[in-house]
Amino acid sequence: PEAELLAVMRHVRFAVMAAGFLRETVGAWPALGSAEAKDMLFNAMLPSVGGTKLVQRSGIGPRLIYFVGGASEDEELRTVELYDPQAASWTQLTGMAGPRAFLGCVALEGKLYAVGGEDTEGQSLDTAEVYDPQTNGWQPLAAKMVTERAAFGLAAMGGKIYAIGGMVDGSIQESVEAYDPQLGSWALVASMSEKRFAHASVVLDGKIYAIGGLGGVPPLDTVEVYDPQADSWQQVASMPQGLLFHTAAAMGGKIYVTGGSNQDTLDSVCVYDPQADAWTQLASMSNGRRGHASAVVGGKLYVFGGSNADVDLSTAEVYDPASDSWVQVPSLTSGRNSMVAVAL
Repeated sequence: PEAELLAVMRHVRFAVMAAGFLRETVGAWPALGSAEAKDMLFNAMLPSVGGTKLVQRSGIGPRLIYFVGGASEDEELRTVELYDPQAASWTQLTGMAGPRAFLGCVALEGKLYAVGGEDTEGQSLDTAEVYDPQTNGWQPLAAKMVTERAAFGLAAMGGKIYAIGGMVDGSIQESVEAYDPQLGSWALVASMSEKRFAHASVVLDGKIYAIGGLGGVPPLDTVEVYDPQADSWQQVASMPQGLLFHTAAAMGGKIYVTGGSNQDTLDSVCVYDPQADAWTQLASMSNGRRGHASAVVGGKLYVFGGSNADVDLSTAEVYDPASDSWVQVPSLTSGRNSMVAVAL
């Protein structure tokens, strides 16, 4: 009966659906043709009127991990693969238009943005492309970056994408630029206080953290935080040691930094608590890793690949904060480094 159907439909979050799907599929459904059904649909869409975009329920969270680009045996890759932690399985996806190593990649509005990096000639890139999981296809982003960047930080926050520091033609950068999808363009914002490349960037509680990296010798242990409202950077507590080619991921209100290099390739793991403004050492990984990738799904931290002693790793492992321990998970299809993992 229509009454029972409408009772169920009132719990559907139509406001987060794509406009085309609503128009062509939901709106065209005969079962929703009555005046009462159309009224229900209108009320369900009210939260998104005026351009406000609803986000997915926080309780659902990312379920899949996408692996984009990187390098294997000194060859830059255009490869994209999907790891499903629940099924512990790998799937090959459509590759990027061109190879990118030392790239940045983030999720925004349900799509992946692969930005900058290095091509097969070792040239830094100022281009980006966008992946739509619904179509398994990539499209070039029309807007070029203000400056080409490799081994930089990339973060998505507040509907914008921020490219942070990196290397440009042998020159280390402190500059930061933001892409606004509404304007379709990149623009410079406040620079960091230090030049950094091969650092880690992560978003936590509405702010962007730039962690470690190389600005000179030795590697940096410093950490600074960007507030987009104030368009300014502030220093917070430094890491236990300087690192480059490490990763950072946010989980449970804290930041987990894994591996990296400081003369040697490290298996160490530390966590930053912004409430205490302090770092704590955690259980080490089973392998030293630099240039690896990490992502959080289901309250656990996954790390993949990287290199150690100039050998590209295919191994992967997962950290459980409840037990402060690591266990192995299915390996990548091949050893690689300098790729990015994005949970979506």
